[in-house]
Amino acid sequence: MALRIRPYAASDYQAVSALIESVLTEFGFALAVGGLEQDLKEIGARYSTPGAGFWVAEAGEVLVGTVAIRPKAERTCELKRLYLGPQWRGQGLGQALYAHAESFARQAGYDRIWLDSSRRFGSAHRLYERNGFSLVERLDNDWEDNVYEKRL
Repeated sequence: MALRIRPYAASDYQAVSALIESVLTEFGFALAVGGLEQDLKEIGARYSTPGAGFWVAEAGEVLVGTVAIRPKAERTCELKRLYLGPQWRGQGLGQALYAHAESFARQAGYDRIWLDSSRRFGSAHRLYERNGFSLVERLDNDWEDNVYEKRL
């Protein structure tokens, strides 16, 4: 089935929230952790500024994944919200979402991509490392995050 990546629309809110909540539950997190719930409620405002974007992936009519970019610091952006439903993993869809976000970051003029990702998301970390990210720091926070960085 063909994957289509398109910009987030307000009508996607319920499907995006349900997808992300199901992935978080799978890995033992609650939607309320680390300000995520508020971030999702404000997608339209947080990801519509210059240098930011939020995209959804559809397989047919089904929303199967998300990815986002937002400014972090001068010439550095942050990769956010790379989530994929379990039945869609291992098919190259995570790579396609990441590649879309990196292409946007390059076109927006960023020199570096920064991200933090829970150590529970082992497959995601392998994707980041395959794409040239380096581990910068291991945090002791609610997410059990690793911080990664990539120079573009």
